[in-house]
Amino acid sequence: MPEKVTFTSREETSAEKAEREWFEKQALASPDNLEAAARLLIGLATGLLGVLFGVLTLKGGPLPAYLQSPLVRGLGIGTVAAVLFGLLAALAVVMPDLYRVSSQRPDQQHQTFQRLLGRKSRALTLGVSGFGVGIVLLALTLIAALISAGTS
Repeated sequence: MPEKVTFTSREETSAEKAEREWFEKQALASPDNLEAAARLLIGLATGLLGVLFGVLTLKGGPLPAYLQSPLVRGLGIGTVAAVLFGLLAALAVVMPDLYRVSSQRPDQQHQTFQRLLGRKSRALTLGVSGFGVGIVLLALTLIAALISAGTS
């Protein structure tokens, strides 16, 4: 014979209601926040690429002495690759995607929302990681270029 389970309930307090509403508001604002962060990252990545190309000045004449260093070239290539990876990942956050959901299925809507949020969050994490690696490599590129220019 199955056991009888008894549940007791009580009214939600105003503090609990406010907290629940706050969490609901945060969940709905999350995609917008992720996209705003991705747009900021896109701006930072393009600015960083501009700085990098300024440092690695490639022109028609003879290359600056520091660009003849294999270390500076290797670090520069790594920096460009990492920042471009971060840029592409950030673009994946703001890129629209098609999700088909039945308006009569709240469970399906919830699952789709969670998938959307997860995709954007993972892409932004990859973007920030790529950008961070790019910043570190840029710092190393600048240091190597300064050392190389000082020894020439």
